[in-house]
Amino acid sequence: MGYFLFEDDDLKLDLVFEEDELADFKELWEAEISLQNIAKKMKRRPSEIALLVFDHAERGIIKSRDSGMFGL
Repeated sequence: MGYFLFEDDDLKLDLVFEEDELADFKELWEAEISLQNIAKKMKRRPSEIALLVFDHAERGIIKSRDSGMFGL
């Protein structure tokens, strides 16, 4: 049997981001704000922001930063 990511309905992850949220995320990312603080500012779960980081990094929308994925 295979393992399916996010199969547990109790997680209730919101993986839909509006355009203004994406702009806010990119600005916070470039300012090297920590992943935890980005999540707080955006009123999102850290796991949702982490997945957005992976998505944007794979697509080349964001660049790696000196402080890494988790930030300062």
